[in-house]
Amino acid sequence: MSRYRPILTVWRTKPLFIVALLWILIIGGMLFLWNYDVGERPLVMVWNEDPLVYDPHRTSHPVSQSIFRHVCEPLFYKGFDGNIYGLLAEDTFEYSADGRTLVVPIRRGITFHDSTPLDAVAVQKSFERIQYYGVSPLANTLRAVRFQADTAHNAVIFRLPEANYEFVSLVLSSSYAVIVSPLTEDPTTFVDCTGPYQFVPEMYQVNQHLTLVRSFSYKWPPGYFDNREHAYIPQIQFRFEPQREERLTTLLEGQSCVLSLSQEHIDVVKQYPHFRLYDDYGGVTYLGFNFQKPRWQDLSTRQALVMAIDEYAVAQQGPFLIADTPLIPGAIGYTPSVGDHSYSFLPESSQTLLDQVGFDREATITLLIPESNTYQQLAEVIQQQLQAIGLNNITIRAVPRSNILSKRQDFDLLLFDYAWEDYTAFAAFLGPGPRNLLNYPHNSIATLTSQAVSTSDAASRQDLISEVQKTILEEAIWYPLVIREITTAVDSHCVQGEFVSPDRELLWHDAKTLSGP
Repeated sequence: MSRYRPILTVWRTKPLFIVALLWILIIGGMLFLWNYDVGERPLVMVWNEDPLVYDPHRTSHPVSQSIFRHVCEPLFYKGFDGNIYGLLAEDTFEYSADGRTLVVPIRRGITFHDSTPLDAVAVQKSFERIQYYGVSPLANTLRAVRFQADTAHNAVIFRLPEANYEFVSLVLSSSYAVIVSPLTEDPTTFVDCTGPYQFVPEMYQVNQHLTLVRSFSYKWPPGYFDNREHAYIPQIQFRFEPQREERLTTLLEGQSCVLSLSQEHIDVVKQYPHFRLYDDYGGVTYLGFNFQKPRWQDLSTRQALVMAIDEYAVAQQGPFLIADTPLIPGAIGYTPSVGDHSYSFLPESSQTLLDQVGFDREATITLLIPESNTYQQLAEVIQQQLQAIGLNNITIRAVPRSNILSKRQDFDLLLFDYAWEDYTAFAAFLGPGPRNLLNYPHNSIATLTSQAVSTSDAASRQDLISEVQKTILEEAIWYPLVIREITTAVDSHCVQGEFVSPDRELLWHDAKTLSGP
């Protein structure tokens, strides 16, 4: 028995040490639970891929945007009445008489997740950061803009290269113009912002999952929310699963709460009454030409190829609508009548045009697409249709989406999408700058777009926007094919209280998760 005495002695002589140790463990555990909201049910969403980059100033990936929009906020937002209201800025803003200077007062009492106060200097630095990286979809619009912090009035002065009466509604309200902390150390995967949730690097596992944790200091949500304090839902977890069937299984078995459905799964989910379904549009999928290649600089050749494409056959490959214009319905600048300037499916006329220009039907033509099962299916249909007019050497090349956006590619045809919610990005994708994926050499599109945003009269502005789209269609710069129909399922056994924003995004600040797995 004597061999046990040392242990008993420790317990008898050092009770305070043991009590202190237990107390530290208990308090430490409580602090961990408090910091990360562990113990309450998270809102679980499933996506097909991990975009890897979550810095809103260094990406245009749609999945990244769907995640960082919960963390970061722009200066303004659009209300259900169509008007623009201040979020990080005051409601009031002032244009100069010539429309080239904009003064935006910044709200006081707001802090970033790293506890840095939001002020005019922080806003100035954030916009300069967008300019520095130059990869944001807004980079072209912001390239020549100068920013000045008026510290005396806590306002930011935007000096525009030309009049832009849509700068507040289309740029300063964009999720890609969010404000990040001035203490952000570059390069970084995650940023500190002002939104209802924050990134926690320790809760991210590459290609598996990412968890956002609510910020208890958040007290400035948009006015359309009833909840004026921090979010009710403790965490939003994003899981990454490349397999469609596995994604569906997580939803049906209650492991996830929200899922964007594949076409073949919509009817399956409709059988369960506890799922709420929300419909939306994705971007316009288009066929574009590489203008660096001499063969595609000829208008008749481009016309011949677009007349060989049967968009109805393409639309059969998924939950798609026919795209008649370069913009989706409801986008700022969308006008259905613009579609009258598009080309029809006329394969015989297509072959005649190819004969007239003496096109080499045996030439190898590279069709570039993003890595995606859906894009592969669409590309194969287009390949077959081009083979029907005698173009037998069509090679499909798939690369990561990020590479198409960030690296110059060698290709002939590009199958891609325009997912922007308004017309202004036409100037970026078909104008000077790194986003000109088709190497379009002319300034006509960028010039017309610039004229539109600098026009104060709404009717005259719409005429210019329509002219931009007519030019794209008539010159066959790119050919709109289909618009993806997006159906999102929400499990009512998991969450209640969500609603759809004016920009057709699901909003969760009033929502609460229910007890469950």
